[in-house]
Amino acid sequence: MEGSPGVPMLPVLLSEFGALGRRLGLLVVGLALAAACLGLRAAEPRIVALHGFEEVEVRQQGFTLPRAMKVHIYARGAGVRHLGRSFNTNPFFAYGWILNATTREVVWQMDGMNTKRNWEYRIADQYLDLPAGSYEAYFSNHGFAQSLLFAQWDRNIDRRDLKEQSEKRSHGFLAAIGADESSLLRHWKEQVGMYGMELYLPSGDPKEVGLFEAPLRWQGIVLSVAATRDDGEWSQAFHLQRPVQLHIYALGEGSERRLNDLGWIQDVHTRARVWEMTPQKAQYAGGAQKNRRQVETIELPAGDYVATFVTDDSHSPADWNAAPPCDPGLYGLTLSLPRVGDASAFSLRPLPSPGPVLAELVKVGNSEDRSAPFKLGSAQTVWVYALGEANGDEMADMAWIEDAAGKRVWELDEKKTHHAGGARKNRVADELVKLGPGAYTLHVRTDSSHAYGHWNDDAPRDAAHYGATVYAVK
Repeated sequence: MEGSPGVPMLPVLLSEFGALGRRLGLLVVGLALAAACLGLRAAEPRIVALHGFEEVEVRQQGFTLPRAMKVHIYARGAGVRHLGRSFNTNPFFAYGWILNATTREVVWQMDGMNTKRNWEYRIADQYLDLPAGSYEAYFSNHGFAQSLLFAQWDRNIDRRDLKEQSEKRSHGFLAAIGADESSLLRHWKEQVGMYGMELYLPSGDPKEVGLFEAPLRWQGIVLSVAATRDDGEWSQAFHLQRPVQLHIYALGEGSERRLNDLGWIQDVHTRARVWEMTPQKAQYAGGAQKNRRQVETIELPAGDYVATFVTDDSHSPADWNAAPPCDPGLYGLTLSLPRVGDASAFSLRPLPSPGPVLAELVKVGNSEDRSAPFKLGSAQTVWVYALGEANGDEMADMAWIEDAAGKRVWELDEKKTHHAGGARKNRVADELVKLGPGAYTLHVRTDSSHAYGHWNDDAPRDAAHYGATVYAVK
C-alpha cells in the first residue's frame, strides 16, 4: 500500500486497521447480542423496547407496575472516557435511564459503574426492584465520539441535515486517521443500529404491566408551553378569576450565571414579570451540565397573565447538541393546579394585542439619531417597548421620551431591562408609563456598532423592533 503524498503511512495504517477492527467487532458483538436477546426473550417476556435511532435522538415508553416488581434492564450504549475524568462526570453519548413518572426523578441511569465495556459499546445488564407505580424508560443518542491513543474526537449528530453531512468530503491528517467529520458520521452509522434498551419481566404476568405514552401528564396540568425547536418563542395567555396557587415545572438551558432557554410569566396589565426562570433558582436537570430545571409553587392574584418560553439557536428537542435533560418531553414551561378547587378559576385566553401605535422608531442602524413626535389628548398610560445594546450597567444604545419642555419623562434604563435573546448585551424594556395630556417626542440614539443590520454579535430575538415603540393601552 502506498500513502498519498504528504500523508504519513502510520496514520493511514491505523485508520485501516481501526476500520477493520470495528467491522469485525461489530459482527462479533452483533452475533453475541442477538444470541443474548433470543435467550432473554425465551426466558423473560419483554415489556419495553427502545430502538431505532437513525432518525430520532430520543425514544421513550411509559409503563405502570401494579405492585412491587423486579425488572431486568438490558441496554447497549456508548461513551468515551474523557482524559482525567471518569465516566460518572460525563454522560454517555448513547445511554438509557428510567424516570419515576410521578416525581419526575431518575430512578436508574446507565453510567460507568453499572455498565461493562464490550468492544465499542457499554452494556448494562442488571435487575432492578421497583415499587408499584408509573415509570418512563428513555434512551438517547445525541452524538458520537471516538478516541485514538491520547486523542479524542466528538461531534453532534444532527438528524435534520444528515444527507448534507454525509456528502461532505474531508482531506488532511484528520481524514487520514478517520477522525474527520465524514468519518465520524460513517462510524456512527455503523454502530447506531446497535444502540437501545429493553426491559424484561423476570416473573409475573406481562399483561399486568400497563403501557402509556411518555411523558405522563399529571393531574391538574392547565397550561403547557412546549419548546420544540431552536430560535423559538411561544406564549399562552390565561386569566385567574381569583387568587390561585400555580405549580411551575420549567426545563431550559443555561448555567449558574446565565440562562439561554427560559420561561417567564408576565402580568398583562402592569407588564411586570411576576415569575421567571433565573440562574440562581434553576437546578441541574440531568444529562449535559447546561440542562436546567426550576420547580416551584407560587400564588398569583386574580388577573390576566401571559406565560412565555424562548429558546436560542441550539440545543432543543429539534436537535440536542449535548445530552438531553432527564425529562426531555417536557422541555419548556408547564403549569398545573395543586388545589383541585382552583380549576374553575383558571381559563386560557387569546394573546392580548397592543393598542394603536403612537410613535415608532424601529430597525434603527448604527450611529443613528432619530425622533418621532406624538400627542395625547388626555392623561393616559402608554406601553413602551424598546430594544437596545448595553455596555456593562449602562445602555450604549439609548431611547427616551421628552415632553414639550424638553424634560425626559421616560428613558431606557439597563436596570429595568431583561435579556432580549442573542448576545448578552441585547436588552429589552417592556414598561407602562403614565403621561399627562400634551405633546411628546420619542428619541432613539445608537452608537457605532451592533444595531439593526450591523450586528457584531448574535442579534436579539425581535430584531425587527430594534429601537423603540410607544403603544396606546387598550
